[in-house]
Amino acid sequence: MNIIPYIIATLIPLVVLYVVYSLDLYQMGAFKNVLGAFIWGIAAFFLARQLNSYLYLSGTFSRSEIVRYAAPFGEEALKALVLIYLVRRADFTYFVDGAIYGFAAGMGFAIFENYEYIGASAVGIGTAIARVISVNLIHASATALMGISLGKSRFSRVWGQIGYTLGGLLLAMFLHGLFNNITDRDIPGPILVYSAMIGIAATGIIAFIIFRGLAEQRRWIEEKLGMSDRVTGGEARVVQKLADLGEILEPLRKQFGDAKVTEVEEFLLLQARLGIKRKTLDKLPDEKMRIAVEKEIADIREKMEEKRRKVGSYVMLAVRNIFPGESSPLWGMLETRIQQRIDQRKAEGGPKLNLFANLDQRMAANKSQSELPKDR
Repeated sequence: MNIIPYIIATLIPLVVLYVVYSLDLYQMGAFKNVLGAFIWGIAAFFLARQLNSYLYLSGTFSRSEIVRYAAPFGEEALKALVLIYLVRRADFTYFVDGAIYGFAAGMGFAIFENYEYIGASAVGIGTAIARVISVNLIHASATALMGISLGKSRFSRVWGQIGYTLGGLLLAMFLHGLFNNITDRDIPGPILVYSAMIGIAATGIIAFIIFRGLAEQRRWIEEKLGMSDRVTGGEARVVQKLADLGEILEPLRKQFGDAKVTEVEEFLLLQARLGIKRKTLDKLPDEKMRIAVEKEIADIREKMEEKRRKVGSYVMLAVRNIFPGESSPLWGMLETRIQQRIDQRKAEGGPKLNLFANLDQRMAANKSQSELPKDR
């Protein structure tokens, strides 16, 4: 048996999954949940295979009808079951989590489906390459769409949750069914090129949606981090730059070493999670979920304090000085207005603006007015 096709069919999907997982800058999607979704995807493959075999052997559908219609419906429904479970957990935050979990479940399903097709193919390497750039991406992207919809449903009430769930499932089935119908029909032109384009485009859309979600989470962090959590303005601005954290903290690395900078990175990541969780708490309508998230927020704060002590006050001062806290926006506006007046006087050749002298003159004028006799 040639093992190379199986290596291709395993490693490339895992690399793609790792890249998508790495897009989550704030690491809100717990690795154990990603692994759980991946394992469930494998289980869903075996369940779907049994279901498709039954539909075919019972004469309910022909092979072509199963590929075009029944398989997209059954396979996406089975893959989605783990997402319905994960979205109810307190550590599920937003649709970015749902996209990554869905992508993981889809990849788990696709890898074992690869093995089945490679085993039945005379050109194993060609089949493996064709599948990893097309079918694998469709399986992962379709289930990721379901995860995104479920992530959105988390902040809705009952009817909204039902709508998002059904809408996401139909969207996933449509994408999967569209792909299967294109590849199963005699369409003129290079089918592999068409299927690869659909798979790559679908993955690109998922990545775009994840980036949009991360941008929204950055706004949540900016809104929710504050001194009530002992987070200074400087620390919050560093958290906003997590994508460039290695470059930002390089001066600290040279001064304090790799171990201390690693602790700083972990501390800043906890701050980011805290800000996101606080915003999540505002948006959740379900009281049981709110209680679970409140407990998680308390756990994050406790971990932050422990990590703050490990980092040390001197290093934390250095972190804050990377982006020193800004003064009040009101005072900034006043300083700008005063400077504009000074510049205007200079341009007009008028007297220099002396703020305190003008204040004394106005007070004296007011005093004189108050001493004048009043008409009776």
